[in-house]
Amino acid sequence: MGRKKEELSIFEQMGGTYTEKDGILYPNIFIGEEETETMQNVFLGKYGDLWKKYLKENQPERYYDLVCTGQLKQKAAEVNEEANELLDRIMQQYLQKHKPGNPDSTMEMWQLREQAKATAEEVVLHDIVYCYH
Repeated sequence: MGRKKEELSIFEQMGGTYTEKDGILYPNIFIGEEETETMQNVFLGKYGDLWKKYLKENQPERYYDLVCTGQLKQKAAEVNEEANELLDRIMQQYLQKHKPGNPDSTMEMWQLREQAKATAEEVVLHDIVYCYH
């Protein structure tokens, strides 16, 4: 036999529940582990996931604040987008500066692109993934 809607607290009206302990009702609030386990299974892009991992390990209070406010996924997507844009821009600049000796050589072109990517990724990791605020 349940209580009437008028007798329910606002928390209960919104679907919340309580646990009684020593005659005191405590709200059942699950944010921490439950939310983070859900977020751990969501792929947010290479750089978004790297940022999320870095944040969780190095700034746990900020990480949990973003989880609790529901902003972690959005911020990680922003980081990923910004990182990919910077990566592309730096790679293009690198390739414009460093021309291959033999443009017909697939191996030389591949090496040049790998060097461009490594250079760009170093900047992206340092300037965005590990410093994004």
